[in-house]
Amino acid sequence: MISDNSNIINYPSGYALRTMKYQNSLMVNVCDLSLIDKKIHHGDITINITKNYWMDKVADEKEVESYLKKSSISNLAGEKTVDKAIEMNLAKRSSVKYFSNVPFLMIYRFRESY
Repeated sequence: MISDNSNIINYPSGYALRTMKYQNSLMVNVCDLSLIDKKIHHGDITINITKNYWMDKVADEKEVESYLKKSSISNLAGEKTVDKAIEMNLAKRSSVKYFSNVPFLMIYRFRESY
């Protein structure tokens, strides 16, 4: 884990990670670190990849894998990040949407029986 958020430039291969509780579930936002402070577009939709929403800290691959395994809701942006989720069999490539040629994926996993 890399916890120094002020030195993003020193960790270009890292991930931006933010975790939060949402309706009794763990929600994670993960994106390629290089996307922080970028805007991506698809038609009339714009997604602002802001540090405030997407990043509490810089994380390495093992920490991202750990959070993706236990999260119920995942918002993912960036080639490296989305590829990691697909590699972990959390989603299929056909579920990926592209904004300004940047892969974007949302995953929701039911954890309770209904």
